[in-house]
Formats: sequence, structure tokens, C-alpha cells
Amino acid sequence: MDENRITGAARELGGKVQGAVGDVTRDRETQAKGAANEAKGNVENLYGQAKDAVRDVADQASDLAQGAMKQGRDAFPDAERAYRQGADTVTTYAKESPLMMAAMAGALGYLLAMVVHGRR
Repeated sequence: MDENRITGAARELGGKVQGAVGDVTRDRETQAKGAANEAKGNVENLYGQAKDAVRDVADQASDLAQGAMKQGRDAFPDAERAYRQGADTVTTYAKESPLMMAAMAGALGYLLAMVVHGRR
């Protein structure tokens, strides 16, 4: 639970009490301060709830991603090894021929631009 929820709920309760005291004493200033504190507490509580909700969604997304990774590893056990081997090969080639890699990257970018934007 987010601390904003706790402090917001406390401020909201304090505002209600302050407003009730203002009602009993018929002091409009105390009533107004109580209503303002109650509103501030409500907003702070809602902010804390929103932070908790975002945190929960992020945790769920992380869990889903980890589950998908596990399923992928189970379904294709050699995929990670093949990926690492390919990455190592490309890295080695890039170190040996950096100009050729730059030319290949430029050509790939040009082809991708043609596919996306079409020929003119």
C-alpha cells in the first residue's frame, strides 16, 4: 500500500472531523478548512491508489513476460544458443570489417525505407 493512500486517508478523516467541529461550533472558517483538508486527503488517497494500480499492472506485465520467455525456452530450447552464436558471429564480423557492416546497415535501411514509403 502506497504511503499517499495512508496519509491521504488520515488527512481526509481529519478534514471530516474538522468540518464536524466547525458544524457544531458554527464556525464557517473551520468548516471550510475541514472541507479543504477532506478534499486534499481524498486527492492524495486517489493518487496513492493510482500509483498502486500502475505498480500492479507493471508487476503483471513482468510476470506475463517472464512466463512467455519460459514458454519460449521450453518450446525452442536451442533458440537462445542459436541467437547467441549469431550475435557472436556478427560481432566478430563487425570488428573485422566495420566499413562493410556500415555499408550493409545503410543498404538495409534504404531497403526498409523503400518498403515503408514505396518507390517514388
